[in-house]
Amino acid sequence: MIGGYVHSRHDREFEARIRAALEPGTRFLEVRDSGFFFSTAPWASEQKPFFSSSDLVALSEDLLVTPADSGRCGLLDLESGFLPDFLRRGGAAFDAIQSDFRMAVASNQGGRRKLFLASNRAGSGRIYYRKLADGMVFCSDLRFLLKIVPFEVDRMALYAILKYGSSPDPLTIGRDVFAVPVAHFLQYDPADGKDAIAPYFKYRFAEEEQPRGFDEQEALERVEAILRKSAKLLGGFRPAVLLSGGIDSSLYGCYLDREKAGPWQGFYCSFGRDDPEYPYACAIAQRLGVPLQVATMGRDGAMRALDDAVRLTDHPFADFSSLPISFLLPYVAGRAGKDALLIECNGGDDCFGFPALLDERKHRIKHAFPGLAKKGIARALAKSTLWKWETSEGAPARVAALADVHESSYLNYFLVQAPVNYLGLDRPAVWDGALQDLIERTASSCGENYPDLGYEAKTTIRQLIYINSARWASKALSVGESLGLRVVYPYIWRDVLLEQGKLPWNVKVRAGVVKWPLKRLLEEFMPVDFIYRKKSGFVPPFAHWLTDGDFNDKVRGILLSPGACVTEIVPARVLAELLDDARAGRRLRFPILNFLWGAIFSESWIRERQSK
Repeated sequence: MIGGYVHSRHDREFEARIRAALEPGTRFLEVRDSGFFFSTAPWASEQKPFFSSSDLVALSEDLLVTPADSGRCGLLDLESGFLPDFLRRGGAAFDAIQSDFRMAVASNQGGRRKLFLASNRAGSGRIYYRKLADGMVFCSDLRFLLKIVPFEVDRMALYAILKYGSSPDPLTIGRDVFAVPVAHFLQYDPADGKDAIAPYFKYRFAEEEQPRGFDEQEALERVEAILRKSAKLLGGFRPAVLLSGGIDSSLYGCYLDREKAGPWQGFYCSFGRDDPEYPYACAIAQRLGVPLQVATMGRDGAMRALDDAVRLTDHPFADFSSLPISFLLPYVAGRAGKDALLIECNGGDDCFGFPALLDERKHRIKHAFPGLAKKGIARALAKSTLWKWETSEGAPARVAALADVHESSYLNYFLVQAPVNYLGLDRPAVWDGALQDLIERTASSCGENYPDLGYEAKTTIRQLIYINSARWASKALSVGESLGLRVVYPYIWRDVLLEQGKLPWNVKVRAGVVKWPLKRLLEEFMPVDFIYRKKSGFVPPFAHWLTDGDFNDKVRGILLSPGACVTEIVPARVLAELLDDARAGRRLRFPILNFLWGAIFSESWIRERQSK
């Protein structure tokens, strides 16, 4: 965890509060005449996590990697490799870092002190901050920040988690506490209290159709070369890898093997004998000669994981596969050891082809249906089961699905995680518009020539920053860091993000096959029936756990307790009915399950923080 306090007028009482909340052994870096930075858990490696001089102070606990243009990746030295570039280019220099990272820099160029804070390019790591009357306090862990500033729940952010699965930057669950948006940096001047946020990375895309003279084989070879460069570097750390049996982790494991990585360990979370992905995880582990260490998760494990997810995750979001990740990572930490490097392979779908790329027509049709008509249909069908049970089929069910939400942009439909119009939510009418404006603001600033981009490009940007960054990559990062693991995501490093933008859409999705480039590359190592199978994904039996009386009672106690924040937005009777359906074994649709998990996780997380 990194953080700091900078000011124009020193508040000694506030500084004492920060220092008292930090653990013994915390490293402090003085920012001359303006405050200090702190670092709690520098990674045990040859890379120094900070640099300090009279003109510059820089701090990052993440693995900082140089660009791979020279033919190989290397560790970035802050003093010689980053700061000279920063002196020339300011915040634009953050884009020269290859890996996913968070960083704080205090500059005193020209005698004017300025603070720069950078969040991850496409991962989940953020720098969170709170502006004060005469300064700013910031931290890479929202939990810590909410210990030292007042924690008031931002109801609109909570609604965003229930609707979209996460709150869009810069919102957080804490009112007046904000996140530096993904791929952006914040510049703050303590003297006048002014701040500005700007992107340091923008997604770039080639022509919408396959360009003339495009060499498909050469493009695949470039993707392979980029992944192998990072595998060569990361393999030297004797990493642990979450080896799910899916395309992304299997291919990366093959490149670790090809680059003759030092001994590495594969880990998998199984849900028992009926787990459909377990045989594939075993198959790739056997192919690579890697012992697969398996943590088997049952109902008791789910009960423990619910508490661990709340305790170990630095912000709430809605993705119920957080439960098995929170169950698996303590198992990994216990066997891989403190300061182990953990490779997570989220990002492959988002960069190389995902289903929503094919859904433009469906979203346009849904968007063309008037919003008022949707609300009328939802009111008429609210007491039916058409909108919530998987067993509902036919034309009435399709009409019900058509009416579950209305967005201001057809690009946002695939982001919505809950049937908003059916849940009787109590929220001000302005919230939906405000949230959609925030989504568009960050997405547009992350795309080069954004107004001219087509559906696929704008959808890819949304997929990377609102699904991968805000939800999928969030499952492991802060949990791992809380346990002493260093989690890296090589599929969202800079060179991969640039290369994916050069691929035509008909290469990313070939004859309906999503993620075709990675699947084609994997053909060198694994048989076709492994690669092109129908994949169930990393989906825990959350619905089954909800049928268990003890588990159901536990989450019912969380959601329906007196004073629960979530019931200020969702009627308690709706939550009770859904939990009754789940206990009875009704096959609730995936969006309903994610909505329930978002409500459970958010309420538990809020309660945990407010009790501190």
